[in-house]
Amino acid sequence: MSAARKPAYDLLIDIGNTFLKWGLFVAHASGEARENRLESGHVLLEEIAGLAAQFAKFPTPAQIVISNVAGTRVRSTMIRVLETWPDAPPPHWLIPQDEQCGVVNRYRNPAQLGSDRWAALIGARQLVGAKPALVVVCGTATTIDHLTAAGEFNGGVILPGVGLMLRALHQHTAALPDADGEYVENPLQTVDAITSGCQHAQAGAIERVYRMHEANTPGLVCLISGGAARALAPRLIIPFELHDNLVLEGLYCISRKLAAA
Repeated sequence: MSAARKPAYDLLIDIGNTFLKWGLFVAHASGEARENRLESGHVLLEEIAGLAAQFAKFPTPAQIVISNVAGTRVRSTMIRVLETWPDAPPPHWLIPQDEQCGVVNRYRNPAQLGSDRWAALIGARQLVGAKPALVVVCGTATTIDHLTAAGEFNGGVILPGVGLMLRALHQHTAALPDADGEYVENPLQTVDAITSGCQHAQAGAIERVYRMHEANTPGLVCLISGGAARALAPRLIIPFELHDNLVLEGLYCISRKLAAA
């Protein structure tokens, strides 16, 4: 789309531990993020500098909202990329609050909650409304967070993602190979045994936490997102909803609130 024809838009950026995901969304719009997405993409962290050439094709965004869990070095690189637009507004770097967009943060120190987890919780709240939810994001790490029907985040767990599990087995054992295997129910070769075991570990953790909350939370909805979610989803034996990017969904809600302030 040409700059002349493109509507005013917000640039939303989710910087994780391995990838940066970005999206352009219609500014001042209603509805879910996916209904107002204009363009999107992702790059490895080491490829972030190359986004400058890609972003130069777009007009200046109305707002820029960023979740970054990759540290200050990546933040500095991102700031240089945003200099593509000399007249761009200062980016809003997400810091978890006590309350935002209908979600209450019960972390002992709310600001210490990962900004990606916070955004995903807000995104989940926008999608399920006044229902309890188990919010699962499968990336470099897998996070499993509980959101009450009243919108209270009351705790969650973090475990290594499937990729980290695979690498840990290879790096810390003498004989286990660093090769791609497949998930099979009864593995008969080592590479498949490793892949299947790591998939079982991920699915088992999600199902265990789901069952723990389901007993006292009627109507619990399990939302799954993240780069490894589609590969993991077929292993689950609990009901769930698969979403492309709960973090961007949450950032979209935050951008609308900032615009209205």
